[in-house]
Amino acid sequence: MKQIDKYVNSVYQNASGDKKAIEELKLEMKNHLLEAVSELKESGRTEQEAINIAIERFGEEKEMRSIVSQLFKVQKAFAKWVLYIGIALLLLSAVVFAYFLNIGNERTSEQSIISYEIGDLIEDDTKLTKLTEEKIKTLLSKASYIKKMNVYLNEDRETSVYNLDKDINHTFSLVYSDLHYGSDNSFVEIKVLDYRNIGFLAMLFGLTCFGVLFFIWAIINVYHKRKSHNAI
Repeated sequence: MKQIDKYVNSVYQNASGDKKAIEELKLEMKNHLLEAVSELKESGRTEQEAINIAIERFGEEKEMRSIVSQLFKVQKAFAKWVLYIGIALLLLSAVVFAYFLNIGNERTSEQSIISYEIGDLIEDDTKLTKLTEEKIKTLLSKASYIKKMNVYLNEDRETSVYNLDKDINHTFSLVYSDLHYGSDNSFVEIKVLDYRNIGFLAMLFGLTCFGVLFFIWAIINVYHKRKSHNAI
């Protein structure tokens, strides 16, 4: 029926987006119209009357064209921004990851040197005089990220010769790491604020957000396609 084909093509003439999806919508709309025409003819209407009534029920061409066009614009814009936000979060998390990983690697070298120096100081002064304590405090003042420290002499691993215990926010326990450094006569345990862990968590957050938004982007065309069906 050429009149129905003409009406359907007119409704979708300004629709932009996935061509396959548009063709599917046009076919479904045409099938609905043909079903309506068939029912009207069975009730005693002539073919032309049935076509006119079926088209009239769907609405004016201009109005339907506007609705369909707007739906496809919303679909396209929404899908685009969902994907852009996902990519932006992924890139941002990658930058944060690289930044904190670099800091963490620098801290690893620094805390190793400090731990061994403190171990050497205590080996040389097992009674821990005030002078040695001052030297240890000076070393630790350069590393505020060291939150806990226990230093043992190798012959006694149960009782620490020196200990440091700063307040730790246990709510964010994942950002801390336990590390150990030992020499011939001393053993040092430390708990540090590990910037590499912060970087890994940031990257995990970015990947998770991107995965969720990418999934939404992947199904959004189906969602809006159904929305278009309901509108028609």
